[in-house]
Amino acid sequence: MKKLLLFLALTVFAGFALTGCSQGTDNSAEATTTQEIASDASDTENAADASTEQASTTAAQKSDDDNYDFSSYEERIEKVTKNVNNAKASSNYKTNQDRYYSLKRQIDAIEDDLDALDDTFEHSYESGDMTFETYQARERSIDKLEDQLELSEDALENKFGIDD
Repeated sequence: MKKLLLFLALTVFAGFALTGCSQGTDNSAEATTTQEIASDASDTENAADASTEQASTTAAQKSDDDNYDFSSYEERIEKVTKNVNNAKASSNYKTNQDRYYSLKRQIDAIEDDLDALDDTFEHSYESGDMTFETYQARERSIDKLEDQLELSEDALENKFGIDD
């Protein structure tokens, strides 16, 4: 019986020793700013989509209304990303919660506007007012903007420790 208990104790000890149960916290992932992540993601997506966009660009440039200006959305996303990066966490839970939800509302408003724009483009395509190539190009642009916004939201959640 003593041998069995000794064997179990050594097994548990060896298990803990091999798994490396350390209490160290590495917050380097949180230290990365959202803007850096968003620009890295944009660069990666731009390189990957270059060949497909080149093929759809020829078809999309057939009429002037094919080129939709997403700059107002880009500016809003840049502004909210900058606000998230500049936000400071406090030791007061209520202050953190107020700051978090204030920024979260800004992000949600942009998401809602992008969803409404996406629905408008979809309706235009389904009614025959827009070509498939134009719809597809605009859909990709909206997806990129939504990805940037999601990165900002993730950084916000990490900064304030609130997972919504």
